Amino acid sequence: MADIVSQPWFWPAVIVSVGLPLALIGLTEMYNAMSRRGSRAAPIVLMVRNYLVPVAGVLVLISQPGAWEGEGTWPKVVTTIFGLLVILVVINAINHLVFHRAEKGSWRDRFPTIFSDLIRFVFIVVGIALLFWWVWGADVAGIFAALGVTSIVVGLALQNAVGSVVSGLFLIFEAPFQLGDWIETADYRGQIVEVNWRAVHLDSGNGIIVIPTSELAEGSFTNLSRSPEPYAAEREFTFATDDPPARVRALLVDVARDIPLISPDRDPSVSTLDGAKYRVSIPLQSPSDKEAVLDAFSTRIWYAARRVDLHLDGDVTDEWNTPGRLQDALHEIAPILSLRPVDAEALAASARLERFCQGEVILRPGMVPTATRFILSGRVILGVPTESGFIQVTELSRHDAVGLTALTRTQTISRAIALTELEVITVPVHLLDDVVRQHPVLAREIVRENDNRVRLARSALAAVGEHLAPGRNVFG
Repeated sequence: MADIVSQPWFWPAVIVSVGLPLALIGLTEMYNAMSRRGSRAAPIVLMVRNYLVPVAGVLVLISQPGAWEGEGTWPKVVTTIFGLLVILVVINAINHLVFHRAEKGSWRDRFPTIFSDLIRFVFIVVGIALLFWWVWGADVAGIFAALGVTSIVVGLALQNAVGSVVSGLFLIFEAPFQLGDWIETADYRGQIVEVNWRAVHLDSGNGIIVIPTSELAEGSFTNLSRSPEPYAAEREFTFATDDPPARVRALLVDVARDIPLISPDRDPSVSTLDGAKYRVSIPLQSPSDKEAVLDAFSTRIWYAARRVDLHLDGDVTDEWNTPGRLQDALHEIAPILSLRPVDAEALAASARLERFCQGEVILRPGMVPTATRFILSGRVILGVPTESGFIQVTELSRHDAVGLTALTRTQTISRAIALTELEVITVPVHLLDDVVRQHPVLAREIVRENDNRVRLARSALAAVGEHLAPGRNVFG
């Protein structure tokens, strides 16, 4: 027994036979724990467990004195494999510690991937060369000299191409933008969806634009997402010279405020230009909403200007709002008002026809209507805005009324939005007062309809776990 223990191979064999299983078990548990946490270092531990430790055990046994006669080739082969594995593990570990665990926004986080890849490649080449020099006695001086000459030749041949790539890489390293930002150049505008060492990919909303990073580095661009103020969409509009500027500015701001995609952090603004022109600036939640907001605003301002007798683009004609059409509309709603057609015609002096486009807000919470609108064509959604969102209560259509609380001069709790293009006849509250005095049944009908809408509101809110505030509720 003493003779066996005294043998030079005994203790290395004991260490390998006992230590190798324990090391594999420990590394397996470590790998499983890191995998559950989603650690990016788990593959490194797996490589150590599956390759480095077993090869190290073989190397310990095979390199013992007397294991091979003479110098032996296999010990050198195993040593080379072990050295290559050590190089890979060390480089991956350094890469993980330096770059993968970098704090967001630090220089390590902004370091371009292509640079780290090149550095790893250089370290691998140098490590392999030193490994062959140490294990096999290879002359690596010639290899380094050849690599140096080759690098110079390739660099001179690709001077322009490499220069543009390097300038692009330095732009990425500077990090004037990140994924998700919106940028605008002289020719392009879009959201950054991918950045690599060669190009920046922009989603323009109509396809992906690929811009070489060297082009961005050599030119100028605007990062729309880095502004301290919300990005604003701007457009100019022209009105008639006789339109009062104060009324025009107020109209533009009011219409802009009702666009759903505007930023809540800043109000729309309007500036007056020469020649009855006005520039409206609408702050947005995201630069991606620019086209949709400007489209909705341009559509709505056309309808809104005609409702308040302002003349967009200097147009003073309105072939739709005619006396004959107004008389026909009054005849249509006469039964609703408990009037004879001839009596309804007397309302023509103050009643008026109006149109709304899809999406326009007709009634909003807290508003005291000054008139009641009777729908001639189109549909309106009536609902209640809550903390959890807009709760639809009912849908109004032809001959239904919007603004029932005008008679009682009370604030409504509802919001009414046009679902389609909407045509209405608007009856001012003083005319409704006269009609109610002559026909009290109309007041009872309005109260009954309001109570019905309140019941519908309670049911709709209860369905989503909400409820109406206590007190008198009036619904538009």
